[in-house]
Amino acid sequence: MPPLPTAIVAILLPFAPLFTTPTRAHAQVLLIGTLLTQGPRTVTAALRTMGLGQERCFGRYHRVLNRARWSGLRGAQIPLGLLIVLIPPDWPLVFAVDETLERRKGERIAAKGMYRDAVRSSRSKVVTCLGLQWICMALLVPLPWSQRPWALPFLTLLAPSARANAVAGKPHRTVVDWTRVMVRLVSRWLGRRRWVLIGDGSYSCVALGWECLTAQATLITRLRLDARLFAFPGPVPAGRRGRKPQKGAALAKLASRLDEALTQGSEATVQWYGHAKTLRLLSDTCLWHTPGYPPLPIRWVLVVDPSGDIDT
Repeated sequence: MPPLPTAIVAILLPFAPLFTTPTRAHAQVLLIGTLLTQGPRTVTAALRTMGLGQERCFGRYHRVLNRARWSGLRGAQIPLGLLIVLIPPDWPLVFAVDETLERRKGERIAAKGMYRDAVRSSRSKVVTCLGLQWICMALLVPLPWSQRPWALPFLTLLAPSARANAVAGKPHRTVVDWTRVMVRLVSRWLGRRRWVLIGDGSYSCVALGWECLTAQATLITRLRLDARLFAFPGPVPAGRRGRKPQKGAALAKLASRLDEALTQGSEATVQWYGHAKTLRLLSDTCLWHTPGYPPLPIRWVLVVDPSGDIDT
């Protein structure tokens, strides 16, 4: 393979300690071939793009992914450190987490399962697909040529299906369970630095909220309108014996406060997919409780569109 330009070598150099010398050479071929390949980016396609379609010892390139000794977690920590350098000093560390579906149906793919295909599904029709579910965490980085920050992924974990774990005799972990693992990893890599984690309604969970609170992180997610919200407990009278109350009186459901948000909520103008949109916001602090976990202190924000174009 001809020598690489200096600019590319400078990018690949931080990843050199991950591999031994032979594995690093094979990994470099796969990386360049994958970037240049059009269509499905498989090992065979990468080798064909690099002119190695007739390589007799092609198995050594497959072994980079299934047998070679290198740490994928260390490989995720390195790009995170490189991405943090791009963050301006006054920009908070904001991460996004989401799951993605890789359509696979081979008989030898053990971790596959049936999942909802978000690309093919709609509100009126749900399409399921056989494949692998990956959980991806990305860092939101502002770029000078874009009005919105870019989500640059650095950490991906495979979430095997419940059936695959049952066949393998392993305890099943949900998407939230794997996300809690990712939160611990990122918190360890960042030290005591505070950061923000953004996720959709799938990550609206008290257990994940407590995990983020312990990890010096702020969780921003979509709360259910029927969530169990409670007031903070009042002061305990002097001399009263017994366990102190963990929560106060139950509060009204957010679904019943839509009219209050329209009439008493504050007005805010936000950028909504390239154009300005006026919304009504109603916010307060309280305790969010789920049986089995201590009440979690949160700040909820009820967003209502006066025009009715956006669902609450």
